[in-house]
Order: sequence, then structure tokens, then C-alpha cells
Amino acid sequence: MGMKVNNDSICCDKKTMRLRMTKARNELSVNQREHWSSKAISYLIEVFETMRITNALVYIPFRSELDTRSFIEWGWDKGMNILVPRCNPSDYSMEIYSLSHWDELSPGAYGIEEPDPLLLNALDLHFVPEVIILPGLAFDPFGGRLGYGSGYYDRLYERLQPWMDHNKPPILIGLGYGMQVVDKVPMDEHDAPLHMLVTEKGIVDINKNNK
Repeated sequence: MGMKVNNDSICCDKKTMRLRMTKARNELSVNQREHWSSKAISYLIEVFETMRITNALVYIPFRSELDTRSFIEWGWDKGMNILVPRCNPSDYSMEIYSLSHWDELSPGAYGIEEPDPLLLNALDLHFVPEVIILPGLAFDPFGGRLGYGSGYYDRLYERLQPWMDHNKPPILIGLGYGMQVVDKVPMDEHDAPLHMLVTEKGIVDINKNNK
């Protein structure tokens, strides 16, 4: 019974924070979002330039999310295999596609630009990206991330568990604006913690914070 009360409390806390952070992010001006996106992406590129990464799963921005387009184009220029997700609302699962051109996108679930299945084939369900760049509504300095409530990325991470090299699992990088960083994000046992957080204010190494 105690566990149920705790889970109900976490669920309520998440809902409250989602409403508050969605409103705050949507109130940012277009110019502010563009400026902060540009600075955050410069830090994200800095991270990638220190690693030998051949592929990365990255979201296509939607509404007021931090814009990843310049990072995607940088990855293409570097010869990186840029992977993007396609969501299936029927079971909240996620497929991964390799994207090489903007024309390979079309409106998908929720109106988000996603890989067009008429043009591209999804990668094998066992394919494990080296890096997964996650959007969110709120983040904290200790690996907490508040998503949109459907659990797409958590389900993907759980699905990939049997095929991961657990000595070198995918690096989970949260990407957002500094105003989305809070003291503590409510987390439950199914939420995968981030390894790193990148905003326009810089790079947060979660592993160092948790030592």
C-alpha cells in the first residue's frame, strides 16, 4: 500500500511539473529559443568532438523544443550516421531510422516530423545507438528527466537492454534550455537516468555530480 501511495505521489508531482514547465517553455520568444538553441548546440558539438562516435539518435524538434537541426547537419557533414525516431502511438513504441536528408521526413504521430516509412526502412529492432539525445520538459543536475508522459524513450531503452554492451551502454544526453533545469525531477524506477545534460549554459557531467 505504501508503494502505491508513493507511486501516486510521484505521478501527481510529474503531472504538476509538466503543466508548469510546458507553460514556461511555450512562453519563450522565438528569438530567445533560437539564441539558446544555437548556444546549446555549440556545447553539444563540443561534447561529440571529444568522443569517437559513429552514430547518434536525435529528436526532430517540435513546437518549443530546443532546435536540433544545426546539430543534425553538422553530423551529416562529419559523416556521422544520424538516427531519428518514429513513434507508434498504438503501443508507445519507437522505431529508429537512419536519416540522410530533410526530404526523408514527413508529418507523423502528433504532427511531429518523422522518417517517412514509404522512403526509408526502420533499422533492426536490436540496433543499439551509441548516443541517444533526449528532449524533455524538465531536467535536474543528477540525471533526472521529465518527459511528456508516454514513456517512448524509457521503453526504447528497456527494449534494447538485451543487446547492449553493458560495459559501454548508450550515452543518454538530455538537451534543453537552462530554464528547464530544476532542483529535482520526480523519478520512478522505470525512468532511465541521463549521463549528461547540455543547455545553453554549458555541459553537466551527471556521473561527476553523482559521485
